[in-house]
Parts: sequence; C-alpha cells; structure tokens
Amino acid sequence: MKKRILILIAICLFPLLAGGQALRGSYFSEYSVLRNKMNPAFVPRSSYLGFAGLDNLGIGLTSNVGMSNFLYPSGDGSLLTFLHPDVSSETFLNSLPANPHLDIDFDTDILNIGFFTGPNSFWSIGLGLRVDAEMNLPKELFSFLKNGAASDPQTYNIQNLSIIQNAYAELSLGYSHDLSYFVDGLSVGARVKFLAAIDRADIRVNNLNLTMSSDLWKVQADASAYLMAKGVDLYMNDDKSFGYDLNTSQLGLAGMGAAFDLGVEYRLHINDFFDSVRFSAAVTDLGFMNYSAPAVQKFVTSGDVEYTGVNDIELGKDMNFEDTMNEITDQFMEFLDLQEVEGEKVNSRIRPQIYAGVEVPFLWNRMSLGLLYNAKFGYTSTRNELTLALNMRPGKWFNLGVNYSMLNAGKSIGWIMEFIPRSGIGFFIGSDYTFLEVANLPMGDFSLPVVPVNQLNFNMRFGFHIAMGNKYDDKGTARREAREARREARKG
Repeated sequence: MKKRILILIAICLFPLLAGGQALRGSYFSEYSVLRNKMNPAFVPRSSYLGFAGLDNLGIGLTSNVGMSNFLYPSGDGSLLTFLHPDVSSETFLNSLPANPHLDIDFDTDILNIGFFTGPNSFWSIGLGLRVDAEMNLPKELFSFLKNGAASDPQTYNIQNLSIIQNAYAELSLGYSHDLSYFVDGLSVGARVKFLAAIDRADIRVNNLNLTMSSDLWKVQADASAYLMAKGVDLYMNDDKSFGYDLNTSQLGLAGMGAAFDLGVEYRLHINDFFDSVRFSAAVTDLGFMNYSAPAVQKFVTSGDVEYTGVNDIELGKDMNFEDTMNEITDQFMEFLDLQEVEGEKVNSRIRPQIYAGVEVPFLWNRMSLGLLYNAKFGYTSTRNELTLALNMRPGKWFNLGVNYSMLNAGKSIGWIMEFIPRSGIGFFIGSDYTFLEVANLPMGDFSLPVVPVNQLNFNMRFGFHIAMGNKYDDKGTARREAREARREARKG
C-alpha cells in the first residue's frame, strides 16, 4: 500500500503508551489524589507516592460522530459504508454535525509524589508523558468524498481541515496553601511544568477551492504540513504521497517549553448538615512549546493548479472500500500539491483548559451535588463540557460517584470509584463517558465487538498509589489516639 498523508499521524503516534485526561468525575471527590491535576488548590487526604505502570493509566476519545454516521444497514442485514451508492447523499450528509471532530488525549505518570510540609502547605512533584491529538474534518470534505463530480461542473470549498498531534514529557512542581487564617475557607494552588517535546505533527488545510468539470479540474489551495521530530525524515514521493526514513541514532528532543496551572477554592460554611458550599476555579496547561529549526520540516502548497485527464473513482456495488479510500486520498494529496521548503523555528501553545465548579454537600458531608464547567482550548477550536455529578462518601476512605455530561459529548453517563486510605494502598477506577449501545464492526478477517454505535466518546482511567499519612491532620491524630486509648482500656 502506498504511504499517504495518514502515515504522518502514524509516525507521530508511536510514543503512545496509555492514558486519557484526568477524570472530571473525580473533581468533586474529596481527598482524591487524581483531582489535584485539574485544580492545584485541591489537597488530598494524605501524602502519596505513585510509580509508572501503576499510578495513572487509561485511554480517552471524544467525538461528535460515531459508527452510525458512516455505516448503514442494508436489506440483507450487512453493513454499507457511506460511499456505497445505495446510501443516499442526503441521508449521509444530514446525519453529520456541522463540524465533525475527533480528540484523543493520552497521558501516563512515570513518578508522582505528594507531601505536606505543614498543616497548611502541600507540595506535589510529577513526571509523565503527555500526548494529544485533534482532528477537525469539515462537512464539506465528506460532501466531496460522497458526491465527487456529481454534476458538470461541481464546486467545493473545504475550509479549516486540520490534523494536529503533540507528544511531550512533563516535569511538574506544584504547591497548595490553605489561607483560612487570612480568609476563612480559602485555598490557592499553583503548578509549574517544564516540557520536553518528543514530536508534533501539524497538518492544516485553511482553504481548498475545487472546481471539477469533465475536461478540467481547477484547484486553489492554502495548506501546510509540519513535522517537528528528531530522527524522522519526511519526504514527498512522485505521486505526492508521504514517505519517511527513521534514523534511530538521531532521535532526540524536538524542543522545550513551559506551562502553568493556577487554582482556587472557597468554602462557605453553612452548618453541619450541609457542611459548606464550595466554589472552585482553575486554569491548567497555560504555556508554550518552542521547536528548534533543525527538528522542523515544513511543506506548503504551490498555489493554483489545473489538472486534465483526472481518473474517475468507481463507487459501484462491488467496490473495495479500502482501495477506494486509497484512491481518494491519493487524489486529495495531488490536489494539495505540497512542496517542501526550508524549516524554521516554531513556537506553539499547548492546549489550556478552564475548570469552574460549585459543589453542595449534604447529609453531614456524606453526599454532594456538583456542577462542573470545562473548556478545552484546542489548536483550532474550543470544546465545552458541562457535567452534573452526584458524589457519595460512605467513609473518608471511600468515594463513589456518578455524573452526566451534556455538551460536547452529547449526553453521556460517567462514574468513578476510589479507595483513599489514610495509609496503605489506594486505588481508583472510572470513566467520564460510558457508551451503552455497541455493535460488531467487521475488520477483514476479524471484527471489533464493542464499537460505539453513536458518538465515539469513551475513556477509562485507573491507578494505584501508596498513601503515607499526614502528621499534620489534627482530627486524624485525635482519632488514632482515641482508638489507642480504647485498646489500652480493654487490655486493662
């Protein structure tokens, strides 16, 4: 099979191990180790230690399209792709949102340490691998794929198509402080992150005007492709597809950067039954990455191009879907007519996020209701999410919660379960998006049995940590001393 534009994604996704974002469902899980990643003002119950492979593993995908947008049942019970002539253009295009997208977020912690240096002071140190990918595929692109030269002439205007991916290592230092001695119920936190870039792929079609007629195709394109990676040499083949050479002796960091997290929490005390209304806000990953010129390869369009004798793509009943998509991709790459130019130093921001939440505990802090707003500022667009969470705390060592997200992910149910002992082995597992309707997806000689039918939204995260207590916890110390006194009394 020829190497195509998708090979660029494959090259850059090789560092992926496991991951997913921090779970929004843990934002209101009091004493949780995980939620400090979303708001550095939050303080866990105890000091802790986590290691690679145990502390923080998962996978996460979010999209506003799913399998039902691209596969359709036929009369004999088989599935037809959206390109099949028996699937009408109107049916397919009406099923798509205005801006189809897919986000992939990966991260795994290599080392995670948190400890107290006073009754009001908490520090955290982390080392991890972070990867994110963002794809925006305009609806007009799918109209071109489906309809092609349906009339003579046929015109398409494809805008804001992008495929962007980052992989980098992160070393962080965080600090949280309780300011109740100054303003009762107020806590603040901050974290500085030092970033080391592994790679970045950035493919953008800002504008593509395509006029198709029986004897001449005209293309006006404004597009670019960047690859920032040491040891990977990307090149264009004669047929305009991408190829690459991998030089392992030249592998190294593509650049350096920095980022900051800032957070605040305010607890307004009411009474013992309702405990306090808790307001919180944070901004995370506010930073940049600087890629050195030797690590940057740049490809741009050459301007206006005219083609004659363009081959028609057959979409008959006996078509091979893979071969057809290969032909379309080849033709699309030829339209872009990318040419390599001299690379240059590149500065790029990473993807900041905003969190704003309000939580109302009740039943003497055994349960709570929380509402969380989350905005992720992507490279080309912003994803917004609103999550309603019900949290249950049967004991301070155990959190259980269910939540409901209702914006970017459509409508989805999530859950989380955490064991948070004062000392010993802690554990958490959860998901923000749990798909309830799945189907088998044929993949050649095998099938994928659990593919979401509707929107492709799913994440799963779990991990272990070692809790090491908190000598500054006066209430905990008092309880331990009381238990010791009762034991001594029974012995006497």
